[in-house]
Amino acid sequence: MRYQLTSTTDGEEFTTDAGVQYVVYFSEAAAYFPGFAAAPHAFMLGFMRRDKASQLVDIPAHDPRIRETIVYVVAQFFEDERRVLAYVCQQGPQERARHRLFAAWFRQHSHGQFIRRVVGEEHGLAAALIYRQTNPFAQELQQLPSMEDKFRQ
Repeated sequence: MRYQLTSTTDGEEFTTDAGVQYVVYFSEAAAYFPGFAAAPHAFMLGFMRRDKASQLVDIPAHDPRIRETIVYVVAQFFEDERRVLAYVCQQGPQERARHRLFAAWFRQHSHGQFIRRVVGEEHGLAAALIYRQTNPFAQELQQLPSMEDKFRQ
């Protein structure tokens, strides 16, 4: 069961049972795909604590409702099959763990409907794309070079 969401100008906000406030948002990523027809439909996912007060709250080590809430927001995002979700993780230990977590979420929730490709590595960052198999730009997106071997789970 996911948390209740409130739509704001910043994104989709929710408050956990522990009182921690988060916002899930999307920002345009077209500049990262110059010359590609899919560029206007590319967005980056963001997720952060909403206010300073919630940063003082102890967060439970595992809150499955956070995952379910983010997965729900992403599912809503993909109602437009043209959309491409890009996410970037640094290559430090914490970011590598986040990259593995997102990969696990993808395997658990994609139901064979989506493609996930690690497409870039630069300045200590890894970039991955997620898009529907039915995306009209799928063939174009497949032509981007893949870095998947460097980031095996």
